[in-house]
Amino acid sequence: MKIKFIIIFIIITAKVSSQPFADILNLNYQTFSSNYADSTQWKNKTDDYFLNLFLPKNFKNGNTFLLRLNSEHLSSTISPDSSYSYSLTSISMPIGMKLVSKNKKWETVVLVIPKIASDFRDAIDANDCQYGGIFLEHFIPNDKVKIKAGLYYNREAFGDLFVPLVGVDWKVNDRINLYGILPTNYKVEFNLLKNKLYTGINLKFFTRSFRLSQTHNYDYVRYDESQVKIFVDYFVVPKVLLFVEVGYSIGRSPWQHKNGTNDNKKPYYVNPIYAPIKNYPIISVGLAYRVRFDLEKKQEAAAQ
Repeated sequence: MKIKFIIIFIIITAKVSSQPFADILNLNYQTFSSNYADSTQWKNKTDDYFLNLFLPKNFKNGNTFLLRLNSEHLSSTISPDSSYSYSLTSISMPIGMKLVSKNKKWETVVLVIPKIASDFRDAIDANDCQYGGIFLEHFIPNDKVKIKAGLYYNREAFGDLFVPLVGVDWKVNDRINLYGILPTNYKVEFNLLKNKLYTGINLKFFTRSFRLSQTHNYDYVRYDESQVKIFVDYFVVPKVLLFVEVGYSIGRSPWQHKNGTNDNKKPYYVNPIYAPIKNYPIISVGLAYRVRFDLEKKQEAAAQ
């Protein structure tokens, strides 16, 4: 019953939005493998696990309370010698509000984002904590278009990170959707099999950092992710989605940096795992409990 209420809240919130879905629960596994950029023949294999949970609450005036729980576990190993391995983990809880104007043409999204990002080899302290936030303004001229602009900020292990945000969600027709926010994540989506199978192109650019333990002098690992992927989404049953993404990364792999420095072009060659590797192919697979607004609206219309 609680899940049903959550779905209703999401649908109400999104009735004037052209973004076609929201994931209540998303489990994602991503992996890549590549040779190091130096003269050795060693290879880095990295497995990345994500968990995302979304719990909104809609109010009568159209405003929405937003709560998310995001977690990532990044495990890297040097092959063929698997004794060289290391893991990094982050947990964040974005929390905030979406405020809607009386004419429904404007939306303001404000989030604060407390975060812990660490190797979790020591007791958690201030070195492992990050804080940030998002401010987004939406203009919705009609039910097919949403224009977005704003700012992302996070206090990373290397210092302040400010990212201007801009995006356009556009429902071109019943088969084609464009949506997302640049420079973080943007998709061009095609519905191949009506209400069942979707595919398209996903552009993803994401920077994050993890603090290392005292043994490693509180150094940090920075990961600049720049990916181009082809994705396939398939609904096994209504609202339960399997997805696969295959693509290529041209970003900087996870690199270790010395504590107190902020030059992302100069890795600190202490832990051999977090040294530069060559650009690499990447694959992601996952499972989601997804509510597609376009499908829900069709079901509502049919019921009426």
